[in-house]
Amino acid sequence: MRRNRGNGGFIWFIFLILLFSGGLGAIFPLLLIVGVVMAITMGAVQTSNRQESIRNESYRRTDNYYRAGSTQKYSAAQMAKINVYLRSWYRTRRSLPIGSNIDLRIHGERYASLASLDVYRNNTYICSLSDFGRRYPDSYNEILRELSSLAEQGHAPDAEVIDVEATDRQQEQKKQEAPKKEEKKTKGSQDFINEINQLNDDIPDENISNGLYETCALLKQIQTLEERFPASRDKLKKLYEYYLPILIRILKQYDNLQAAQTDPSYETTKEKLTRTITLINDAMKTIISSLTDQDFINLSADISTLEAVLQKDGLTSDGQIPRRQGGMQ
Repeated sequence: MRRNRGNGGFIWFIFLILLFSGGLGAIFPLLLIVGVVMAITMGAVQTSNRQESIRNESYRRTDNYYRAGSTQKYSAAQMAKINVYLRSWYRTRRSLPIGSNIDLRIHGERYASLASLDVYRNNTYICSLSDFGRRYPDSYNEILRELSSLAEQGHAPDAEVIDVEATDRQQEQKKQEAPKKEEKKTKGSQDFINEINQLNDDIPDENISNGLYETCALLKQIQTLEERFPASRDKLKKLYEYYLPILIRILKQYDNLQAAQTDPSYETTKEKLTRTITLINDAMKTIISSLTDQDFINLSADISTLEAVLQKDGLTSDGQIPRRQGGMQ
């Protein structure tokens, strides 16, 4: 009503100005237009007020309908269970029907809490669930009762049921079955043997070639020991990841320098490479020895144990183990 009085005062102000400036005859058409506009505006406002009143009355009726079962209080554990259920539900859906004409829709990317939901009735937006709880507490409590029941049952009526846990398991299984990126394969003995032999074919120096032949022979021995004693593979890590890759890089560089044999540095480099190959061959011999050290120790201990048992049981002549010439002492 204050708005109408304000508009009326403004119109009377315009009327007085026009009256003094041109008379009633000049302002009559303008007054007619203003009257029509005011009538249309007031009619629209009254219509909007009636619709709002009808809508509020409808929700009040719904609220009163739910009032009988609205006294139940929910514990923190029950609310947590509701949240767990809703989090799973909205992971694959955007709406959850409650009753015959109300549904809860998520506003946002994912469900976080009850504050993430909006209330719709007959596909018409009402308000957020939080505002709904303040306006219509009884209806809100009834919605919570329905949600608690759904959380206990694990599904909603009249809606497609999806086993979220099963879906998660299927997705995890797909991830595991998806082709994995090919991991960088660590080279083994045979890989280095092939590379060294290929590079050795292009090296004319006999001393270097003979040294590389020995290198390949030692790698072949390491390969055999690695297959028979898998537990010893950790001792070969540095050989495969550090020593041999550097040797391959050196051989490639030396091969590229074959065209520069007249360079004064060529002979010096050749001598250094010969020494380097000798050093790495000695290192591999040490590694081969270390691969079987423990096994030889265990073997010797087992032999000594057996000898002691045989002597103790008097199963040897004069209690002594006969020793063969050239045998183990």
